Formats: sequence, C-alpha cells, structure tokens
Amino acid sequence: MLVDVLLPLNFDHSFTYESNKKLKIGNLVLVSFKNKEIVGVVWDLNPKPLKKNIKIKNIIQVLDLPNLAKSKISFIDKMANYNLVNKGMVLNLFLYKKGFSSFNKGLKKVTDFTEFNPKIDNDKKLNDEQNNVLKCIEEKVKFNHYSTSLLQGIPGSGKTHVYFEIIKKALKEECQVLVLLPEKGLSEQIAKRFKNFFNCEPAIWHSGIKDKIKKKVWKGVISNKIKLILGARSALFLPFQKLKLIVIDEEHDSSYKQDEGLPFSARDMAILQASIEKFPIFLVSATPSVETFYNAQNKKYNYYTLQNRFNQSDIPEIETIKLKKENSSENNFISELAIKEVKSFLQTGDQVLFFLNRRGHSTFLFCYNCMQRLECPKCSVGLVYHKKNNIAVCHYCNHATQLQRKCQNNQMCKFKFYGVGLEKIYEEIQIKFKGYKSDILSSDLTDYDKFQLQLQNIENNKTKIIVATQIISKGFNFRNLNCIVAVNCDSAFLGNDIRAAEKNYQLLYQLAGRAGRFNKKSKIFLQTFDDKNSILNSLKKFNSNDFYKNEINFRKQSKLPPFYKFISLVVSGKNSFHAQKYAVLLKNSLPKNEYIEIYGPVSAAISKIKSEYRFRLLVKYNPKVTPQTQIKKKLKEMQLPSNLKLQIDVDPLNFY
Repeated sequence: MLVDVLLPLNFDHSFTYESNKKLKIGNLVLVSFKNKEIVGVVWDLNPKPLKKNIKIKNIIQVLDLPNLAKSKISFIDKMANYNLVNKGMVLNLFLYKKGFSSFNKGLKKVTDFTEFNPKIDNDKKLNDEQNNVLKCIEEKVKFNHYSTSLLQGIPGSGKTHVYFEIIKKALKEECQVLVLLPEKGLSEQIAKRFKNFFNCEPAIWHSGIKDKIKKKVWKGVISNKIKLILGARSALFLPFQKLKLIVIDEEHDSSYKQDEGLPFSARDMAILQASIEKFPIFLVSATPSVETFYNAQNKKYNYYTLQNRFNQSDIPEIETIKLKKENSSENNFISELAIKEVKSFLQTGDQVLFFLNRRGHSTFLFCYNCMQRLECPKCSVGLVYHKKNNIAVCHYCNHATQLQRKCQNNQMCKFKFYGVGLEKIYEEIQIKFKGYKSDILSSDLTDYDKFQLQLQNIENNKTKIIVATQIISKGFNFRNLNCIVAVNCDSAFLGNDIRAAEKNYQLLYQLAGRAGRFNKKSKIFLQTFDDKNSILNSLKKFNSNDFYKNEINFRKQSKLPPFYKFISLVVSGKNSFHAQKYAVLLKNSLPKNEYIEIYGPVSAAISKIKSEYRFRLLVKYNPKVTPQTQIKKKLKEMQLPSNLKLQIDVDPLNFY
C-alpha cells in the first residue's frame, strides 16, 4: 500500500512511500530520504496521484512504538498553520532521536522508574483561603474536559500548594501531569518542593539534563510509567500517552516564547494542545500577562485568586528613592539611604539583593583619540565591556574584542567607560560592604552546574549579598532574603517596546515578592530619577488591579494586544538593497482589508545583526480574523531568494 509520510524536516508536505504491511495514520516509520535513514510519521493513507516515472521507495521499518495520536497530528497541523511554519519543523519537536535508538534496546526494569512514582497519600494542610479556592476548582475542573484557568495570588500566598493538590488528584486518577517552568535553573528548587509534598522527585526535562537521564525519562513517558514531569518549553513535546493536566508556573514569563529557530509561545501552544486533547490547563502567576488577565476578567478563563500570604507574614514595604545626578558618578550608583538600610539588614543576619537587569560592566565605550563609540562590526549596536574577561562583547552575535586596539589614526585607543552593568555594581558593593560574602547571578557569568552551587550557598545563608539580573525574579524562595535594592528602575522603561510597562511592572513586582516570605520585616528600595512614575507608585500598593485596569484601557485605545494581534516578518540579507526590495514585494502581496493593516517595511530597531541588514513588516489584525492561511499561501507563491532570510514571528514579544 501507498502512504504519505511526514518527515521532521523543513517541508510543509508529506512524501509518498510504499509498505508491504497495513499501516495506520500515526505509525512511526523508518524511511530513506536523500540517502539517509530518518524517522517519520504516517500522515495520510490516501496519497495524491504521483507524476509518472517517479520511483517510490519502500518503508524500511515500522517502529515498535505507540502511534502518534490523531489529536497530536491535529495539534501539529494547527501549530504549524498558526505560527506560519512548516509541519515538518513542528514534527521535529516531537521526535527525540536518541530516544528511538535507546527504546529499541528494550525497556529496563520497571524499578528504574520507581523514583518517579509519587506517594500521594500525604495530607498537607492548607489555610482557609487556599481550601476555598481548591473547593471552587474541584467543582469546575474535570480531567476529561477542556478548560483554561488562571490562578493568581500575591507572592507567598501558596499558589504552588494549591496546584499541588490539583496534581495529587490527577495522579490518583492515573493521569500524566506536566508542569512547565520558565527557567531551567529553577527546576531543581521546585523539584525539592515536589519531593517534600509527594515524597519523590519528579522527572525533569530541559536542555541541561544529560542524555543518559533524558533517554530514561523519554522511555518512562512513552511507556506511561512516568506520571509527573517538570520541564522547560521542550517538555511540551514529550510522547505522553495519558496527559490530562498541564500547569504553567509563572505563565507571564517571556522565556516561554521561543524567538530563535521556530518561534512559538509554549504557553499558547499548551493551551491549544489542551483544547484539542480535552483536558484542563492552569496558568499560575502573581502577575499574569495582560492577555491572560483580560481573558480571565471576561470569563473566557476560570479565575481564582489568593489575596493573602500563606503564613500571614506582612508584604514587603516598598519605598522609592529619588536619585540625584551625583549618584551616577563613578562607583556611586547606590544611594546613601540604600547603603544605610542595607547595612542594618546585614547586621541582623539577613540577606540583601541588588538588582540590575544589565549584564557586563559598562554599556557604553568611547575612545577619546578617535572620538568614536566602540560598536560591533557585525551588528548595529554598541559593545558591552565585561571587566572579568577584559573584553568588549556584542550581546546579539557574541562578537568579542580585546581593548588593546589601534584607532584609525594609528594611536592606541583610550577608552572611557559609561553606563552601568552588573559587574560595576558588584565592584561598588565590594568596596562599601566589606566583610560580607557576595556573588553575581547572571546568565553570561555562570553555567548550569555553577548556578546550582550558587543557589545552594544562598539557601544555606553563606552568601549574604546577591547581585543579579532578572534570573533571580523567577520563583526562587530564599528564607533569609529580606532587603532588595533595584539599582536603576528607569532604564527598564526606555525604548519603544509596546509591552515595556507590562514587562517591567511584572519584573519589579515579582522581584519584590522574593523578600520577607518567612515572617520577617522586609523592605524594597526602588532607585529612580523619576519618583512620580505611575508604575512605580502602583507597585508601592502591592495591588495589581490598578495597573491592569489602566494598561488594558491603554491597550484598547491604542489597538494593541489583546484587542489586536501582530505578525512580524523580518527580511534579512548581506545586501541591503536586495533585502529591502523583497520586503516591499512581500508587503504588496500580503492580504489587506478592514481587519488587517500592514506597516513597513522599515529598518528594524536593530538594523543589522551578524552582518545582515534587516527590514521589518508588521501585520496588525483583529482577532476576529486569522490571516495566517492567506499569508502562508502568498509566501509559497513568492519564492524567497537564496541570498535572503525570512523570520516570521506570530504574537511577537520583542520588536528589535
């Protein structure tokens, strides 16, 4: 029989093969493609008529693995169409090649998976507010019906324990459960909380896990022996056989959006999957995305709130500190008031966090000999000085250069360093808080193993002063952290990001929530040159309703998400003229009507990355329509020149 097989390659169509066995849609098969053996999925049993003289290859092997369910095939199809990508690329997310090879060697003893089998008879007590919320959830949510629910609560209100109870119920019904986290570094700490509650460690899945463990987890999931998975975005595509519940912790976090390669939102795709496969999904956050909050307010989602901290501890006191110009001088980025308050907390044994969301030492390098800013030769951005390695680095292409270099006039450059990065703050802290162990937490200064060691030192109260970027705001729970200083709040509001207000309110609110979680006095200091900033003042109330109300009204008036949606199309190439010319042709071919507007093409905010010039088109459309089908059709008709690239991002979070 002839069948169509979808391959995990950059194709939107399947390929016809012949089989001497009766096959079903969803069978995993081994086939030959361009002299390579590759695993594909039987996509259709009724292939389209082929052209004459086309030689049809035979299927090499039908893999002894569970079929890809029809619901998964539907999900792949819809995910590909919505995100304007080829179906083969979506299928590739589901196929863990090393898992196939190890599975054929046979499953090991079931005892290999006992560490993942939870003992769910424990009875952890909830407070009255948590019990009331849980009762409401149990009345509405069924594991064989689709629903999306938002669980919102202030930091420390016990949201995790509530969704633990929901997970416990699902596990008692022999369901598989997936908990998505925004940051792989967070998984170890959350796993400890799972262990304390369920008396076992959940299976963990993310890019930092060794292949040996990954193979074991993959086999445990596909054999339905592993019931509880804790993971990053990629965990959504594991071969679940009885997935009946997804929990997305910190659902607002931008890390759920994959920008490179195949852009997609893991949160939105998880909701799509739940709707297709008919099971509930929970979105959990103290600061939900504006879209999620709007959907909850309009009863598209179930909505549950926790208004009080679990242990009745007081919420942190938040104070703005108005900076003066003299505060920006060399080694003087921390105000005198902040220094005084920090010392008082340190003297009582508390930990202190200094927050600045800028990596490196100095963000602006200027040479006095040639009167030029030091810029990346491949990107239209300045280089950032990293003092630890004494190099200047581009944060977009990773180009790095030593500072020992000659100007155009053949003299050695004499650099002056401007702007403040994390390393510069760290230097100032070492001068002003001598005798206290400090450490930097930043994605560019630590690997996964080192990061876990750093967290351990913080949890054991060995590290007294933490200097960190936004990585620290993602759900960490430190017993002795009771003082936080946001060094420069103003920098977060610079630029033309349409989501700047939302992102920075969430970041600072989440940051404030890391403090005072264990019945101790806590304070947050927001250093700013603008103490009249409405967002900073709303933070001081520690009540997000005002912010969401104002932001939603602004979005509605400005025709921004969730009232309108965007599709970003960026054409890039080595030749600026060719890239711009194709972008114009593309604009003229795209659909336009009363519900669809097209802006551009214009030079992207960062006009050049990795020596390629970039031109952006922005499709703005009313959610009543879905222009993806028309756009995809036009893109197939317009052949992309080999010297150009086209990056498509549906529902973009970044506009650089």
